[in-house]
Amino acid sequence: MDVNALQSKLENQPDKIIQILEALGFENIRFNPQKNNLRFAREEQRNPTSCLVDCATLRFFVFSTNQKGNIFSLIMDVKRCSFPDALKFAAIKAGLSLEELNIKTRWPFGGFFLKLLPNYEEEMEELETYPEEILEPYANKFSIQFVKDGISLRTQEKFGIGYDVDSNRITIPERAIDGSLVGIMGRANYECDHDKRWFPLISCPRSKTLFGYGENYRRIQETQNLVLFESEKAVQQCDSFGSNIALATCGCHVSETQAKYIKRLLPKKIILAYDEGLEEEHLVNECKKLIVNNPILKTKVGYVWPDGLIPEGSKKNVADLGREAYQEGLTKYVKWVEE
Repeated sequence: MDVNALQSKLENQPDKIIQILEALGFENIRFNPQKNNLRFAREEQRNPTSCLVDCATLRFFVFSTNQKGNIFSLIMDVKRCSFPDALKFAAIKAGLSLEELNIKTRWPFGGFFLKLLPNYEEEMEELETYPEEILEPYANKFSIQFVKDGISLRTQEKFGIGYDVDSNRITIPERAIDGSLVGIMGRANYECDHDKRWFPLISCPRSKTLFGYGENYRRIQETQNLVLFESEKAVQQCDSFGSNIALATCGCHVSETQAKYIKRLLPKKIILAYDEGLEEEHLVNECKKLIVNNPILKTKVGYVWPDGLIPEGSKKNVADLGREAYQEGLTKYVKWVEE
């Protein structure tokens, strides 16, 4: 399912949003056409204005609890479901065709909102997908090496980490933005040269993916903050010590597709925490790909420059050093980039 297509079908469509909210069990839903928002109660006989959804952005806020996010993270919270299941729930309850949501996106208002973002007219390339069953031979075989690297067994289970006996590699599922399986990366479970450590069991264009997107979507929406790493391992390390706002670009460049989907999250703050050893000019240029500054959205973008925090020549990042170094890096070692 095309996430952008679904979002565009719901934006500025109060009737469809109301159908979703009703299916979630909310009460006393009222539309304010002047403010283009919906006010409603969490349950019957509660304050009918305690919750708000902005119809233009699909962001929600609960005044009594300070809970916030967007319509999809709200579904994930209420239904206790995954991000892909939240997308399907929203589409079905809004009366939208799942097949229709796989076609080329038609943006509301002729794409006025996205015209404020570069490359708005470009569509994400269609990725070949695979059935979940192909992961079964690798399932329930967790990595002691990953545990030593700070990735808990709970996190390994969450991200579907497995093991391929034939190649002696740790397996990491690669997923599209909508959660569908598009590849499997293998990480050598033995000593070898750094450039031979990673090899795909099923290859995919990882520049068209964002590792951790579905798993961390809800928390990113709640905080409107995200941290970008190069590797899948860093996202899992963050998950293990309790930070769920990390994504990985699977390389030291932010592709146009990745930049588009990151901006579509409407984050207020983005921090690049790439591996030590990259030129500072490179990090500045990658940050500039993510800056948005217009009347609708302003995003603050910076990069971790860990001079003295990470050993020189180690090629590590702040997640490799644990929770304390991660927190220190994001608070004391960030340089913000101007447009």
